[in-house]
Amino acid sequence: MATTRTATAADLDAMRAFERSFVGHEVGAETFRSWFSRFPELFVLCEATDDSHGSDGLLLGAASGYADRPAVDDGTVVLAAIGVRNGYEGNGIGRELLAAFEAGAREYGDAVSVAAADDVEGFYRACGYEPARVLVQVPEADLPADYASHGDLRAERSADGTRFLYYGVDEYRPSVRVELQNGLGGTANTILREQLDQR
Repeated sequence: MATTRTATAADLDAMRAFERSFVGHEVGAETFRSWFSRFPELFVLCEATDDSHGSDGLLLGAASGYADRPAVDDGTVVLAAIGVRNGYEGNGIGRELLAAFEAGAREYGDAVSVAAADDVEGFYRACGYEPARVLVQVPEADLPADYASHGDLRAERSADGTRFLYYGVDEYRPSVRVELQNGLGGTANTILREQLDQR
């Protein structure tokens, strides 16, 4: 058995470590705590409640995000990380975490966006998310001069020596992301978006 709930300040270190280990999401402790202090409803976790196997309190999954509303996603809450502990996948934990995150997101925006790679695009699509754009991250020093001609460049920004390029997609196929990544170098993710119904 498991329970999904909004995190407390006491959960943050364990959540951050979990996301680093199981999601590969690396965010500094100060940034993580800052997000939590401004958007506590966007920090949710799932923990075991079955003590028969000594697993009571075991963190099974976590999700976190922020609602800074950058210019490229105005009015959209960002799901920065979501993950389920190995061995617990396929039990509905991911869907529960996503639903809890979306409930909190309604406090801050009218949509949720998430950057996803191949292996999780299907999960988000099954949960109603639609591809909105492709994000390609390229070190400034490696950015090709013709980067704007590689597709429908909708927005771009720079931070810490990396250029973030947001390309629009009319008809999405995973090969679009692969083509952009191969043509530009760096890494590419599909940005999926879900419009929230306001309850």
